Amino acid sequence: MKSRVTILLTLMATPLLLANQLQENSMKLRKFKQDKLWRDKAVDRLEQAGSKIHWERLDEDQFAEQLKIKLMEEAEEVCSAKTKESLFEELADILEVVTSFCELHEVTLQDIIGIQHKKHQERGGFQGRKFVTVAEHPIGGFGEKYCLNDPKKYPEIIE
Repeated sequence: MKSRVTILLTLMATPLLLANQLQENSMKLRKFKQDKLWRDKAVDRLEQAGSKIHWERLDEDQFAEQLKIKLMEEAEEVCSAKTKESLFEELADILEVVTSFCELHEVTLQDIIGIQHKKHQERGGFQGRKFVTVAEHPIGGFGEKYCLNDPKKYPEIIE
């Protein structure tokens, strides 16, 4: 089964063929709701292939919000990837979104990697595969306050 990225790349690689097919169909177009952030060249290539893409330029706040939505979309696609190839493609998409966040907030990817390394030094990574089922924290301590701050995510167990 082809991944959506492979299919999109195939479509974008043959804009003249698609344009000819559209002309043969008397330029009948079907509309599909999108309401999502697209890659710049995807818009350009599909327009060259005969599609009519309706888009608007986002301001910084709108762009930041759409990057958050795109990050969640890409994370879901990572989780649903069925092959290593599609997993790697989706991880690359996440990296593209992270890079865009960096550019928006005028920080480099190297700065973010530095923060990652610092956190790794302080807190470790996930190599130990430690899955925590229950945490018991002292009353008034950091752990209790952290969990009480988000009770939906960390519900208290009362026995």
